Amino acid sequence: MRAFLLGWALVWAMGGAQERPIQWLQRAQQAESSLAVAGVRVTELQVGRSVRRLEERFWRQGARAERIEILAPPERRGEVLLFRGGRWVAFRPDAKEAFELPDNLPQGAPLIQKAIELTQAGVLQAELLPESTQLGRDCAVVRLSRPRLPQGRSSPPSKVPHFPASISLWIDKETGLILRYETSMHRNAPVLRMEMTRLELNPRLSPDLFTLPQGVVVRPLGGEYKSVEEAQRDVSFPIRVPSYLPTGAKLERVLVRRRPPDNAPIVILLYQTPNARFSVFQARQKGEFDPQRPGRRPDRLNMRFWRDGDYSFGIVGNLPRAEIEKIAASLSRSAL
Repeated sequence: MRAFLLGWALVWAMGGAQERPIQWLQRAQQAESSLAVAGVRVTELQVGRSVRRLEERFWRQGARAERIEILAPPERRGEVLLFRGGRWVAFRPDAKEAFELPDNLPQGAPLIQKAIELTQAGVLQAELLPESTQLGRDCAVVRLSRPRLPQGRSSPPSKVPHFPASISLWIDKETGLILRYETSMHRNAPVLRMEMTRLELNPRLSPDLFTLPQGVVVRPLGGEYKSVEEAQRDVSFPIRVPSYLPTGAKLERVLVRRRPPDNAPIVILLYQTPNARFSVFQARQKGEFDPQRPGRRPDRLNMRFWRDGDYSFGIVGNLPRAEIEKIAASLSRSAL
């Protein structure tokens, strides 16, 4: 009996000492916010069977500043992403322009802080997976996911924030740093993975690392315009407009987006008809134009992407395919 009670006490003590998922998240948030680190990491974006891989060298001063230099693939080697003063900019060291990046999903400490808030509110559920190792370091593995609702029930919009559907985090047990993560926005949707391949703790980081080169001007990454004429002043190539449009189609607005750091603009013409919406993409640049295509097709969404000389085009919308083909043909003829 005495041996049984002693064994039960040991099990209880060990179980009580084990940290809960929310405690690991809090440790990670503290580490990502305060520690100075440097190293190399590999980031992969998987869309279906396609995988895009980036190798990056990084320096980070807690949540205050970060510098990322792309090492691979070769065509992107030398690009720099810089975070300071609450904003990200992209540039090449030999260029005189940097481009401010739009706000996306939070990363690092802000992402973990948001995860903690949503977990405490019951919007996300957190669970501990079996422990693992990364870079020879022991890691606690925490998975965050949205609770599955009973069949036939849907969560109200206020309960579905713009946050990944699932995240798995490999948290260094000694430092609290996130050494690896995997995330997806929706089930069966693109998956983003990050894994550190080299880590340096408490490096000496020069302030110059987080400063733009002298004379570099920061410009917005794009703009929104009411007409093609207004947008044309911000684009170096002639914007092509379809000579054929479905009955009742009207141009709502024009977007110009740039892909840093080469300043190559992408023009998006947004149209609306009484029964449909569609977008016309165009770019003039070397290589293939490969915008991120929708992972699902609501309302029977149709699309077409093609090249015409040094122009690349795309049409996406809930129009009949025959109408999309007519618009495509009129764009190709518009240069003649």
